Amino acid sequence: MSEITSYINSLDLPEAPRRGPEEQEPPPPDFTAADQAITVGSQMAEFSNTVPQSIRPAISNALLLGQLAADKATAGNQDPVAYFDAFNSVMKKIGWQVTSSGLAQQTISDKNVSLHKAIIPVVTAIFGPAAAASSIILAVLNGLQSMDQDAPWITVFQRKSAKVKAANFGLSYIDGGNGGGATLKAAYFALQGSNVLTQVLFFKFFASDGSMKSGECKMSLSPETIATSEVALREKVGPFIVDNIKNIDI
Repeated sequence: MSEITSYINSLDLPEAPRRGPEEQEPPPPDFTAADQAITVGSQMAEFSNTVPQSIRPAISNALLLGQLAADKATAGNQDPVAYFDAFNSVMKKIGWQVTSSGLAQQTISDKNVSLHKAIIPVVTAIFGPAAAASSIILAVLNGLQSMDQDAPWITVFQRKSAKVKAANFGLSYIDGGNGGGATLKAAYFALQGSNVLTQVLFFKFFASDGSMKSGECKMSLSPETIATSEVALREKVGPFIVDNIKNIDI
């Protein structure tokens, strides 16, 4: 057993979801070889068409594992720095190479602006011009106001990103890497609100609403690491997948 596999197996995660005997299980995510966006817990993740279809489940499962482990490790601690540090620590230990990361205070100049509009410039800068020009995630953010706020994937994302009066969430762009690996650019956000946050992306900033921190992280993943970890990842997060990984249709 490899060191990565042993670490994955040893991670402490929240209690897995349970269903009653008559409760229908949601469908599993459907991965394609085209440009594709999904929700992974409190992240939206976008795959470019350069990412092989065969490795997309392992990448999604890794992102979910990092979130679940960070949720468990920082339960009761609403400091976003602690959460993002825990998440990045897990990703490093399962073989992701973190090439850059940082978290900073984000100032919102227009106090009567919706969150999804406020984060668009931040996401655009982190994804870079080439990715941003055709990004599904940015298309979602730009068109969010006209979308159904009760859409299944929005509901999942909101439920997983809200923590009482705080919300942590991420937006990731994944591209193909050397030799069949992958690279990831992620924008992370931590929102501290004055009221309970139930519609995170539709939240409007007013003078007394609180603050937002934003950060970025760039990672890479080798094909060897994917091959080493994919079975252990699937087995570890298996009970959580259908409740946390959803396709985004726009």
